[in-house]
Amino acid sequence: MASIDYLIGVDGGGTKTLVRLARPDRRVLAQASGPGSALRNGPGAAWNVIVAAIGQAFANAGLPLAPDASLAVGIGIAGYNVAQWAADFRACAPGFGALEIANDGVTTLLGAHEGRAGAVIAVGTGTIGIAADIDGRQRVVDGWGFPTGDDGSGAWIGMRAVHHAQLALDGRAARGPMTEAVLALCREEAAADDAQDERAALLDWLSLADQAAFARVARPVVANAGGDAAARGLLQAAAAEIALMAETLDPSRRLPLALSGGLAAALQPYLDARLRQRIVPARSDAADGALLLAQRAMQSSKQ
Repeated sequence: MASIDYLIGVDGGGTKTLVRLARPDRRVLAQASGPGSALRNGPGAAWNVIVAAIGQAFANAGLPLAPDASLAVGIGIAGYNVAQWAADFRACAPGFGALEIANDGVTTLLGAHEGRAGAVIAVGTGTIGIAADIDGRQRVVDGWGFPTGDDGSGAWIGMRAVHHAQLALDGRAARGPMTEAVLALCREEAAADDAQDERAALLDWLSLADQAAFARVARPVVANAGGDAAARGLLQAAAAEIALMAETLDPSRRLPLALSGGLAAALQPYLDARLRQRIVPARSDAADGALLLAQRAMQSSKQ
């Protein structure tokens, strides 16, 4: 068996993939990012993104790309909780020296509390809450995926913002700064020409919109919340979903709770003061959690 020379930690989200390269002791050498690699888009597409980012991480470290057999790889990836997607993804894996894969919520939890007991809610393109209790039990809330789950997520917020824009175009709701920004984003992404009316441009955007596209619409919601009641209401509603997840994960309120993901900072001010007081900074991120998975996989391969 070839020796393990490097650890690779992969955080595969719906919008972005982050790869971190480290020595076997988890000393970080470099990292690289790429587009989303969620398994909803297929195992081949996910591996293409991950393999390209691994190569870029080595380049960023000024190192030649190491053979697959010398790598211990830990991956947290959105969609791995769907059994068929997980099986297909693992079946396509390169011949790494050691490999451990989990849902991205697991690596987020590992990173947030460095493997110790605690709870974390990840709020990004999607949403998942996961807790590891002091007695070893694990609880998961949400992570059901778009469009029926991931409450309070970027995609959840974006879908509701687009719905509000539809109402505004019809005259059924007020047309404020959020609606203007949402329509501008959708027009730009649909590559609509100046002669195309707003309704047609939005329909064009909707015909191609996926989870990541709706998550991008959350950006103008956050940007306009200070001066737009509709935007502020969407963030308040999202924060209420996060609060419900927190209560369900840890009803006794005895575990440290971390918020992570691209929307965590934007939603935290809308949480109840008592909940905000319970929140602790994450010790590290999901890519570091994936490195911990990789290190465990390396150790298991030696036994």
